[in-house]
Amino acid sequence: MAGEKNDPKLYPQLSGYFMNTLQNAIAAADLMSAQLEKAPGDASPEMSRYLCILRRSQFQLLRLAENLRELTVLSDGTARLQQEAVDLDRLCGELAESVQALVPEITIDYRAPSVPCVTLCDAERIEHLLLNLLSNSLLHCLPGQAVRILLQRSEDTIQVVVSDNGSGIPREKMGTLFSDYTRRPDFAETGRGSGFGLSVAEQIARAHGGSLVITSEEGHGTKAVFSIPRVSCGELRAPRETRGNRMLGLLIGLSDAVKADKFQKPYL
Repeated sequence: MAGEKNDPKLYPQLSGYFMNTLQNAIAAADLMSAQLEKAPGDASPEMSRYLCILRRSQFQLLRLAENLRELTVLSDGTARLQQEAVDLDRLCGELAESVQALVPEITIDYRAPSVPCVTLCDAERIEHLLLNLLSNSLLHCLPGQAVRILLQRSEDTIQVVVSDNGSGIPREKMGTLFSDYTRRPDFAETGRGSGFGLSVAEQIARAHGGSLVITSEEGHGTKAVFSIPRVSCGELRAPRETRGNRMLGLLIGLSDAVKADKFQKPYL
């Protein structure tokens, strides 16, 4: 129904509001952490656990704000891609290794061909796309299950396939996976994220001249296939330095799926 749609122009305002409000919350958490470090004997296990839960909630709000911001600039065409030739094998391999360290209870199985997989892309946004796909898979998996990342190449295209053997997506939700942001999100559905991640991933794929296709069977898992045009290996340059703290970016991207105890030192 048309009356259920939200105004996309509202998203930048919401994103800015979340970011500004979080500054105070993060500052308070940092002060609490500093006090606990000064007097570790005064810190009960409950206090440390509550601090981790607080930090995780902050990172979840940061993820929501980032997805809102990305959704806005990508959908209205104002996004500026910082494109360069990128080795997707290196990007995916490092990402799989980092995610495995954060979620040891689930197997991250990464496989790639023995041929170069180079594409022209905005590396940070491609990592954002992949983190959204991985977060979705991790949310639907139980300890002991696996998430598989398969990199494959054809003559003109590179595909990154993220699949799992988790709970799958209900059939009635398959038709609105990339358009849930136009309706009222069900934030009461705890433990399942905000509903923006797949919409953002699909927009990032389209901005790169690629595509994102998702298939799923409830009770048998989900498969996401991200396709992007490939370029000649001869165009590959040295990778650009990643801006900011990469671990913080990973924790933001996976905050819905990573356990609260990871939101403490040495991770932060």
